[in-house]
Amino acid sequence: MSVYLIDGYNVLHEYLGHGEVTDLEEERNRLIDHIASYMGGSSDRAIVVFDSRMQLLQKTESATRNVEVYFGSFSRSADMIIEREVYQLIAGESVTVVSSDYQLQKTTFLPKVIRRSSRQFVEDLQHHTKSIANPSNCITMNQRIEDRVGRETVERLKALRDATAAQPETKGSPESGSGA
Repeated sequence: MSVYLIDGYNVLHEYLGHGEVTDLEEERNRLIDHIASYMGGSSDRAIVVFDSRMQLLQKTESATRNVEVYFGSFSRSADMIIEREVYQLIAGESVTVVSSDYQLQKTTFLPKVIRRSSRQFVEDLQHHTKSIANPSNCITMNQRIEDRVGRETVERLKALRDATAAQPETKGSPESGSGA
């Protein structure tokens, strides 16, 4: 299992490109959904940390068990939180730091830590999204009963349907709407 420590706004900036952001919260949630989808097919988990102007560090509820979201505070920036987490997790787990921040990359340059730029990670997210959207990668299920039963059974069911439709309605049946 690997733990991804993600600098949220750093990745979000790369994810959005240079487009105008009208609703920051919506864009953050969209990014978190993409990260959850990316982590969903594995035992990996992600800790996404956003800088914030709050007084205290806040953890928000996550829609999935493999993605945790934190908002930093005045006293602890996202970079500081990621750095601290690296040192706590490095002994027992494989750690991947996702950030294009040079200072954070330099600080987390350790033997057991994989460092990824935001651009690399966003490319991975986009590739993952495209592979999911590709119908040839999906398992298709036949939704029609005609596709799941034999031809003879289909013919018998059609005959039963036609015979039932040809019968006159009887008084008191559920289809006629009269109660008992």
